Amino acid sequence: MHTYVQHFMRYKLIYLGAFIQLLYFISAFHTGWFTSLFTGYSLHHCCQGMDFYQIPNGAYAYWHGGSLVGTPLPNGAVYASGHVVNSNVYHPFFTLVVGTPLLLLSPTQAFYAWMIVKLLFTLAVTAYFFWSFRKEKYIGLAVFVLLANASQYLEIAISQFQSVLNVFLLLLLIALVKNQSERWGGVLYCLTLLVKPIGILWLGVLLCKHRCKLVLIGICLFAVLTGVFLINGSDSYYLSNLSTRLLSTSTDGPVQIITLRALLYSTPLPGIAITVIDGMALALVLFFGSLKRVHVTKGMFLAVVYYLCFYDLVYEYQWTSLAPVIAMCLVCCPEFQTRLSRCLILLTCLPSAFVLLNYWHINVTVDSIYGPYPGTLGWQWMVVSKVGPVLLLTISVLAKDVVPAYKEVKTFWKVLRKVNRSMEVFG
Repeated sequence: MHTYVQHFMRYKLIYLGAFIQLLYFISAFHTGWFTSLFTGYSLHHCCQGMDFYQIPNGAYAYWHGGSLVGTPLPNGAVYASGHVVNSNVYHPFFTLVVGTPLLLLSPTQAFYAWMIVKLLFTLAVTAYFFWSFRKEKYIGLAVFVLLANASQYLEIAISQFQSVLNVFLLLLLIALVKNQSERWGGVLYCLTLLVKPIGILWLGVLLCKHRCKLVLIGICLFAVLTGVFLINGSDSYYLSNLSTRLLSTSTDGPVQIITLRALLYSTPLPGIAITVIDGMALALVLFFGSLKRVHVTKGMFLAVVYYLCFYDLVYEYQWTSLAPVIAMCLVCCPEFQTRLSRCLILLTCLPSAFVLLNYWHINVTVDSIYGPYPGTLGWQWMVVSKVGPVLLLTISVLAKDVVPAYKEVKTFWKVLRKVNRSMEVFG
């Protein structure tokens, strides 16, 4: 009996995280226990599956001679008949690999089947993560972060595909830390790009950490899998959407976009000032990510933070991408293990301030079609509650790097000037 108690106490955070993950699943599948934590817009209260059905819709249209965008066939047929569905924007290869098996089920069955598949996939990779780092002191907290992050409930409830990106990202981080085959790492990097192309932000970190072969393999595989569909023009929608998103200067805000950028645009701050802040943030991410003293996992963490704060279209479910990078940093980087950092990490796992606004009926409107949603002020508090802990955590883990980095750059500059005086290359 004593042995069982010791075992439970040692792994209590893991069991708690698994229990919370199971509650998320039960709530999303049937009970709706956690729906009051999120806005009706984010839960797709009006149109269940509007994000999910775009992939089986695209696969259905493609196999019946239509477009991967998922537009109705000439006879008006679509897979998810009677559902409001967004046009498909996912990579053609990912669309067919995921969407084709779902066509064997009815739309309602497919929605919940995908939920179950994600749960099993997430638990399996989490178990692999635990086994890979089981001897690390903070492995319990790391697994808890992976399983208990509140934004995961939102991602599960709408049967989104963000969790697939998160799982491949976690596997990529494990491969980097464990120095696994760069071929395997390249495949994982390609898979993250196929799900969602935000992996482009990790290029700078990976190249600075001498992972050139991994990057080359990943980019080449991605190019090949994209080029296959380029031959018959079936991926033109994807390339068009990708270029639009990369060049976008959207200022979207209330009430669904949860970013620092959107928050700044809701203030009297001029647009040029926000652009400068954005540029400075990106420069700092690239600078710290390039330093030898900064671990590759911390560099990836900084890239994800930049994406969540400054990419123009970040919905609340996309904040789940924090979980894999924070979990990996917890077992690899001492600066994430301080008491302050651990407290801030737990704050990042909480839902936004909407739960309090909704409970106390502060600046929240309840609509019969769209469900409860906040006004502009409520939305601003939601963004602050999500962005604040992450920015404080970033400051906490970078604090000890600032002074050494300044000294190293100062020394580097002095040496560079000496070399230039010796060689007389520049002015």
